[in-house]
Amino acid sequence: MTADAVPALAIRRFVIVALIVPVAIALVGVVIQLALLPVMPTTIAMHWNGAGEADGFAPVWTQPLVTIGFGIGVSALIGLTTLPGLRSGGRGATYRLMGAVAAGTSALVVTAATWTFAMQAGPAGGAEPPTMGWSMIGSVAAGVLVGVVAWFAQPAQSDTRAADEPAAALPLEQDERAVWLRTTSVAPGVVIALAIAVGAVGVSALVAWITGASAATCWTLTMVTVLVFALTAANVAFRVRVDATGLRVDSVLGLPRLRVPIHEVASVSCVFVDPMGEFGGWGLRLSPDRRFGVVQRRGAAIEVTRRNGKRFVVTVDDAETGARLLQALVGRVHS
Repeated sequence: MTADAVPALAIRRFVIVALIVPVAIALVGVVIQLALLPVMPTTIAMHWNGAGEADGFAPVWTQPLVTIGFGIGVSALIGLTTLPGLRSGGRGATYRLMGAVAAGTSALVVTAATWTFAMQAGPAGGAEPPTMGWSMIGSVAAGVLVGVVAWFAQPAQSDTRAADEPAAALPLEQDERAVWLRTTSVAPGVVIALAIAVGAVGVSALVAWITGASAATCWTLTMVTVLVFALTAANVAFRVRVDATGLRVDSVLGLPRLRVPIHEVASVSCVFVDPMGEFGGWGLRLSPDRRFGVVQRRGAAIEVTRRNGKRFVVTVDDAETGARLLQALVGRVHS
């Protein structure tokens, strides 16, 4: 196989494992569920607590819809947000991993939904709701197996990102003072997706309180809602500052606060970042090649290499100017 053929094959295989395979898995699960409908009770268990005991119920016809929504929806979100970077030339193990995660997640969700559905079939199916037990173990095993197969179904690729060149320092007089300020935030589409996720968790907590679920379940869902909201809000927008002290990146909420002191900076570059392809998502992220950063959008970023070899990245508008100024200030310290 020629080198030119590998990228095209990688894209085709990624589409298959991340988008086509999950649809096929979900359809198989739904077909099984529809075949069992005549022998199902009108109401079935849909949710289980930490002890594996059923604590949430719904009409039987909702299970096929949930299977389609989660079995296809999650993998589609992963696949469709990663595919643009792959098509634009991005390469590396992260893309391969995201394809495997999409397929494996679909297999886990659909297996769990179909298994627990089938356990409730028959005349006595609704009399005593089943516990999760082996169905959860089997679902996790199915997800891992499909994920591993999906990983090996995609060709191995090396990261083709060129070595980053240090930014050209801005011309500054020795006693000249300069400060560069910007605010970076996630794209509107990501904000909407995060809002939907937080809302879904919040609705689950509200339903638990209204329907009289156990106190432990209600409080757990409430605390999860608060935690998810706080983490989401803290990662939506950051203020970026370059001055004589170094690079500062602070959440608009005040926390977290990230610093790269000027004396720790070895070099500064302006790089292009693909969130899903390189970091597996948005917000505070750690990439497989050990880069840590604030990744808010696809595009230009300031990348700082510390003297200990660690790298910090922040995506921000006009990243080139910020990188050039920081490089100039670093030059003063090291001169």
